[in-house]
Amino acid sequence: MEKLPFDTTDIDAGELQALEHSYKALRSKFKVGLTQDSTFDIKKFDVFNNYKDVIVGGSLLIDHPESGCYLTFVKVHTQIQNGRGPARDHYKYQVWASATLRSDFGRMSIGRETVVDKILSLAYPTEMYFKDDPAFSKKFNVVADDKEKAVKAMTKAFRNALMEINADDFVIEIVNSTLIIGNIGPVDPKQTVYFAEIASKLSRVK
Repeated sequence: MEKLPFDTTDIDAGELQALEHSYKALRSKFKVGLTQDSTFDIKKFDVFNNYKDVIVGGSLLIDHPESGCYLTFVKVHTQIQNGRGPARDHYKYQVWASATLRSDFGRMSIGRETVVDKILSLAYPTEMYFKDDPAFSKKFNVVADDKEKAVKAMTKAFRNALMEINADDFVIEIVNSTLIIGNIGPVDPKQTVYFAEIASKLSRVK
């Protein structure tokens, strides 16, 4: 078995196999490089705040230096109760693609527009609405802490690139010029490649 560039301590066989298949799929699609540095600071992103113990288990460069795109494999700690003694430590992986953007967006979250979002926006009008792009506003729920900065950064070209996303289960969070996209589901090779494609494309948008 090929040595993987990920921390495989305390993960099960199914998780290991998913990592192997994902790494193979990525290398068949992209020029993949290794980095020892964390590609983004997970402490700055709200999506990880609900976890008590989360670490970066590996990071990859995607088509470097042509794109500012990275994949970060995040290990989330859980404990399995066996009923006969102390809980067993266990880790699950999540994959998050990240991109270095060309503008400062402030803090922002982007997701699929849901019925709940529409209802909440009536009582708590925090969602951004783009009058010149009703199709985008109908498809996505965008919440930003600095709307002036966000409007300037959310160019038509950037919104067009987002409109091409076909996945339903994903979260985008942006902190200044760093974007991450992914979800909390299990590692899936096809989805991993797709999120890398999206992040790579967004890193090139002007």
